[in-house]
Amino acid sequence: MINVKKHLFNFSALMIKKPEYIFLFLGLIFGTLFIFRLPPLSGTDEFTHFPRLYQISEGTLNEQPIGNHQFGGKLPINLNNMINAYRNLSRHSPGLGYLNQAKQLNSQYAKVTNPGKTKVSANFTSTVFYPPWAYIPSLIGLMLAKAARMPLIWYVYLARITTYLIWLILTFLTIKYLPAGKYFMLAIGLLPTSVSQAATIGADGLQMAIAWLLISLTLAVIAKKLKPNWLILTVMSLLAVYVAVIKDGYFLIGLVPLVIPASRFVKRKVALIWKSSLLILVLVCSVLFTLRTVHAVHGVVLTPTVGMYFNSSQQISFMLNHLPLYLLHVIEQPFTKTFDTTYLGIVGILTNRLIYLSILIIGLLYFGLYLGISSTPVLNNLREYRMRLIIFFSTILLASYGLLASAFYIGNTSVGAQFVNGFYGRYLLPLLPLLLVYPLTLHRQKNNQQKQLSISITIAVISTIGLIAMVMSIQ
Repeated sequence: MINVKKHLFNFSALMIKKPEYIFLFLGLIFGTLFIFRLPPLSGTDEFTHFPRLYQISEGTLNEQPIGNHQFGGKLPINLNNMINAYRNLSRHSPGLGYLNQAKQLNSQYAKVTNPGKTKVSANFTSTVFYPPWAYIPSLIGLMLAKAARMPLIWYVYLARITTYLIWLILTFLTIKYLPAGKYFMLAIGLLPTSVSQAATIGADGLQMAIAWLLISLTLAVIAKKLKPNWLILTVMSLLAVYVAVIKDGYFLIGLVPLVIPASRFVKRKVALIWKSSLLILVLVCSVLFTLRTVHAVHGVVLTPTVGMYFNSSQQISFMLNHLPLYLLHVIEQPFTKTFDTTYLGIVGILTNRLIYLSILIIGLLYFGLYLGISSTPVLNNLREYRMRLIIFFSTILLASYGLLASAFYIGNTSVGAQFVNGFYGRYLLPLLPLLLVYPLTLHRQKNNQQKQLSISITIAVISTIGLIAMVMSIQ
């Protein structure tokens, strides 16, 4: 006879000690739902990421100028028709007509296996600053679909699947190696925006996961949960460089390992050599990446908006001539109504128009984040360096926010505007684990086992409710 009580006890122990498996279980379920429930190409910016991805799959690593300060490339006609058809569908109001048309398109492109021999010009300027290596997870799926001569709709689905699986594995490792605060990381990983971003074609999922894993490994080394041998140091170096050259504005995350004290290394000489090398490597790669981006987007309006006048040169001139005023706008931005999409974008919506969650569920998700961070036990090995960690992580948080705000102000905001346009909450997701430094370094007793079990179950339930609500609200 099965000992139910024993199995329940073992499962409870697993929830307490191995929250990464809770993440893996729920992440697989809801990631699969998002991948196939979201209509093809309707994820965040997939209409521009997918053609860029296909361009890379054919060996064209950089977008080509197509005139009038626009970029893009040549796409097979059937593939281009599919992109345009789903783009037109996304502009229709949800309803029975929308659903019927979506079914027709899904049926049509589930039968078309030939991308088309004739090629036509396509415009996808807004992805011009994304490097080819930002799409490696999606590229794997697309290349498999092409090699297997699958229907065109599966070019999208398989690219989503490989993108999501790589994010899932990296986030699993993040929670596994995080020395404390695992429930907070579990809550972040299962936020609707996190899962939906990772389940769509683009660079955001990879950016999130690499940043999270780098922060986790850094804290694990400081907490003496990992030894900084050459394998760990090599992995951290690769992650640091990668996170710095996927998207502009995140290179400071690549400097996170510099906070590791020299006492954690076998020899101080090793610490000095590795830290110096990492600093130089990240800074050089970041400068080269920024120069590449500046050259690509010079004179280009990435996302034209009616009623807004964009000019990056004039905007930079305005910022330099009115620096105190600009800094005031950036500081007050989080407290203005125009910034609501940032807060909701962290724990609520996929974009500012597609998926909304109710205020009640958003409140629950915030409560889950609070539980995760408030239940974080203090580790003496981390508390020993509390001031170093607080100063270093706080600097990276604030400086990264300033860099991202400046990037959006220069390239996506009207000249002289009193707000930063297009700065959504999903752009802050890679930075959220840095908040762990505050509860990790405060003096507080560890929670008992029963309380940890209660908190872990509560966070899992809240995350599940949020994910279910998001799945139901799609379309």
